[in-house]
Amino acid sequence: MTTSMFGIGLTAGLLAIGCVAAAGESPGARRPNLVVIFTDDHGWADLAAHGVDPDIRTPHADRLARDGVLFTRGYVTAPQCSPSRAGILTGIYQQRFGVEENGIPLPHDVPTLAQRLKAAGYATGISGKWHLDAEVDPRATGRRKTVRLPDHLPHRHGFDEYFTGVMQDYTASHSLDGAPFPDAPRQVREEGCRVAIQTEAALGFLRRREARPDQPWFLYLSYMAPHTPFGFPEPWFSRTPAHLPKERRSALALIASIDDGVRRIREWLEANGQAENTLIFYISDNGAPLGRAWDGSLNLPLRGQKGMLAEGGIRVPFVFAWPGRVPGGQVFDHPVISLDVVPTALAAAGLPRDAALDGVDLVPHLTGAKTGPPHETLFWRWRSQSAVQEYPYKFIRLGERERLLFDMTAPEGESIERNLAGRKPEIAARLEGKLAAWVGGLKPPGFSGTSGGFDRHHEGMFAEHGMIAAPAEDAASARPGAEPEGGIRGWSSPNGVLTLSGGALAIAAKPNLPPKARPFITNARLDLPGPATVTLRLRAAKGGPASVTWRTKAESFAPRQAASFTWPSGSDWQTVAVELPEEARIIHIRILPPPGAEGLEVESIELRGAAGKPLIFRFDAAS
Repeated sequence: MTTSMFGIGLTAGLLAIGCVAAAGESPGARRPNLVVIFTDDHGWADLAAHGVDPDIRTPHADRLARDGVLFTRGYVTAPQCSPSRAGILTGIYQQRFGVEENGIPLPHDVPTLAQRLKAAGYATGISGKWHLDAEVDPRATGRRKTVRLPDHLPHRHGFDEYFTGVMQDYTASHSLDGAPFPDAPRQVREEGCRVAIQTEAALGFLRRREARPDQPWFLYLSYMAPHTPFGFPEPWFSRTPAHLPKERRSALALIASIDDGVRRIREWLEANGQAENTLIFYISDNGAPLGRAWDGSLNLPLRGQKGMLAEGGIRVPFVFAWPGRVPGGQVFDHPVISLDVVPTALAAAGLPRDAALDGVDLVPHLTGAKTGPPHETLFWRWRSQSAVQEYPYKFIRLGERERLLFDMTAPEGESIERNLAGRKPEIAARLEGKLAAWVGGLKPPGFSGTSGGFDRHHEGMFAEHGMIAAPAEDAASARPGAEPEGGIRGWSSPNGVLTLSGGALAIAAKPNLPPKARPFITNARLDLPGPATVTLRLRAAKGGPASVTWRTKAESFAPRQAASFTWPSGSDWQTVAVELPEEARIIHIRILPPPGAEGLEVESIELRGAAGKPLIFRFDAAS
């Protein structure tokens, strides 16, 4: 018998579940089915029901919310793939059994929801991303740092049927047309849109249930989207706004294809009389990544991103429906977490509560049987970050950096300006004590799940999102690189010619420039912590309305990323200050002179970010 770290033998515990389920069944009883839809790097803004961005279209997920419950404060257990998946599939904080980050396989002695339900007579199946079978390879030297462990594939963790993979290559028990593989697991390759492939595999699992309509089942549909690589599947891509960046259009198209999968799953349930007897969860594994890793999804209005214990990293789209039991049309504002999926499913199946579980059964809170919030506290630890939420307060510890305490009822509450740790020290100390007690029981124990102090990369992300001050070495800087062709001091002009004359940078239009085109100057090698101020020493023979535009790693010259000013006319130098109301780090600036301007000259440009010394560009010959 395998010994479980949670107090009972795994085999004995699952046998006990089967006995209890069999004893508790009444003649004619029909235990409910379960669908868990788990998207990948899907930001909070990208559920249309949240009303954040007009470009997102998720009519079928929205209908699911109308038929059930929209959780406005739904969380996952980690801002990264593997640990988040370990949490949702076990109902136990994954840090308790050592799955701190990617590259750690799911231990065999921790029962999954699939194993628990299989022991109770359920058919179990997975389609899509698994990502709990990887282990860091210390010998690896290339980009891929992990190896896959066949002993940790889904069928070793309770899944009868599986079609698991992320793009075109899958490990499968059945073909897409439903034929079982006698030599399973078999490696197969399917061409086409990955989301459509994963939907089709899920429908294949459901169609095979038609042979035994009285057997309950559990489907884990784990889409590998809108996670990169980018995808432009039709017909959804053609329906996205053409003016948007390709990253955003990719995310919109992939999420729309997921939404079509929601439609097809629910249509099958309706056609087979299973709609009211099926629980459906729709959740993302973490928030969207931003910067160079941006997949096109958005976390707005939340601060932060994947890889951060800020709201943007762990607060995600979270919907639940059980039409035959839970009243629809609910908007639930109390915090819930992905750990709640397992106890909710086990209770619905008539199985006993396991004291080792960290989640709660949500159904009594949604039917009125229980009042008050499901959770008093929620905890997180990921690498060198740790946090505790006792709503409305959230305390974050980042190594030995300043402690953070935020009131989560404030819009975009996580910012330096709203850090309450110094103003409410008693609350900060109490929550830090709770957090210390919790992390003491993890594997390994302590505030950090990794050796060393606060991760330098993560520190930069928290500074970029305005949650902590940037380290001195993260102040404004010009990134190294070759001078652009025709450029001077890092500035260039795609439509113009730049020259140094009389201690100034002179800007003239290129010959034969199209009538509506105008010269401008640009610098694409910046790293400026926002918000920022651009101070210009200017003059022109003929000036007028001008502007400064900019981009960050997440947004590229969006309509909001523009600030107007007046380019002065006359022979005297004048100073103009332009405020750039940007929270993220600015990496590219354009200065656009007035249309029809003449005699444009710039004596100096000063870029002052939120932290550190300013960048100053002077254009005299000695500079």
